[in-house]
Amino acid sequence: MPDVSAMEDDGDWADDPKLDSVEPDPDSVPPHWSREYPGFARNPVFAILLSLSMLAFVRNRATNVLPLLLGLFFKISGTTSRVIQMLSNAGVCVSSDTIERLKIRISEDAVNLAVDLITSGQVFFTIFDNINIFLRKSQQRLSNTNDMINATNCAIIGINNVEPLTASDLADKLALRGNRSKAKPADILPTAEDDVVVGKSFVALIAEMIVAYCPGNSAWEDRKDIAAGVAAMMPLDRPQAEVITDARPFGVFDVNEGSKKGVVKVLQSVQERSTLSQQIWSSITRIFVGDWFTSNNLRAARRGRTDDVNAMERLEYADELSAPWHFALQATHMIMRTHYGHAVEDPASLAAHKGLLNRKWDVSKPNYAAAKALIRHSLIARILHCIMYVDWFCHFRR
Repeated sequence: MPDVSAMEDDGDWADDPKLDSVEPDPDSVPPHWSREYPGFARNPVFAILLSLSMLAFVRNRATNVLPLLLGLFFKISGTTSRVIQMLSNAGVCVSSDTIERLKIRISEDAVNLAVDLITSGQVFFTIFDNINIFLRKSQQRLSNTNDMINATNCAIIGINNVEPLTASDLADKLALRGNRSKAKPADILPTAEDDVVVGKSFVALIAEMIVAYCPGNSAWEDRKDIAAGVAAMMPLDRPQAEVITDARPFGVFDVNEGSKKGVVKVLQSVQERSTLSQQIWSSITRIFVGDWFTSNNLRAARRGRTDDVNAMERLEYADELSAPWHFALQATHMIMRTHYGHAVEDPASLAAHKGLLNRKWDVSKPNYAAAKALIRHSLIARILHCIMYVDWFCHFRR
């Protein structure tokens, strides 16, 4: 085995200037266990701890802290019930029934924590999306066929530094309905300050792509400083302090939210699990976050319930929003529909670029990652092509 220290002294491994040169503090880095126990292939402390846990567990089932954790992670990792039964008999972990009871208890505690957040008065939003699990049977029978589980996963996320919503806020929001038809272009016209921010952001994004993807950039001197300077060019508009997001799982509902009736059923299920009455639940605005399909179904369901009996049935309390990643997905779909073009008539279109890269995905419903990669690839190619022409023109003038 080559001597690493000798190779470093000879300069065979040159330091990369792009990497951080800050060395860790030797006192802050704990020594590796192999230095204290030479000759061992595994840390003997773990083996001793497991042995003591096995001896205590087979003597007293109440001493099951470590077996409980081991059994839970064995089950999560996909260990079969027979293997878990064998390990349980040896005292390594608890039984499969105990693991299932633990999972149920963890789920119940998570839902209770979410209910505490809902009833605390803090502003929150509810995010949900459907999950489809296909159960394929190796041998189908009339009484045992392939099946699809259509469920809806849900979570409650708290919002900080926002005043609690009141019934008057909901009344003010409902009073604004129908005024969108009276809107004018001046209502959404960007201001001069917005124009300055957008212009600086445009320049910063182009500079970032040039520094990151320009050929030969690995040979640039002080590339790290250049990248830091380009990152500092991006303007900040009302930056917010970093806070820990209070996200609490709210369990899974046996409802398929992929339709108008399904969305209404999900909203009713959320209200029932929140332990709040229908009157209290529908008295203030409740924020629901989902994809475009969820928002569209919720709006369609509300339009069909304008003459229903109460605010709960009319869905007046529901305020549908898109998550940040759904904004990006919708923007990607919009760009693909607007700038896709025709590969033969427009060689600079996204269609031509897609064929050049031999991409095979469906254009009518593009995958977010694939569409974003194609858009960025085309944009970077255009920017580098412009740089080549500018550089050639300057060289020609000289």
